[in-house]
Amino acid sequence: MRVTYHAGERLLQRVFQFANYSKKQIHDAVQLIERDVCDVQYRNKKRFTLPSFPDFYAVVVEDSLVTVIPKQYKRR
Repeated sequence: MRVTYHAGERLLQRVFQFANYSKKQIHDAVQLIERDVCDVQYRNKKRFTLPSFPDFYAVVVEDSLVTVIPKQYKRR
């Protein structure tokens, strides 16, 4: 599964609550997500719980993890 740059940004913003971050921090966040989900079998679901951050969902589109959202997020 591919992890997008956007997902790395959202991890920093929503999980770690960073307002400012560097490209290196985003790259490190993407690597963290990749290591976290490498053994996850999500069975074609659109989202699943992140193993290391159980209060957050990973959203998947076409075999790419595109964003991280909190579990209490409400769709409109």
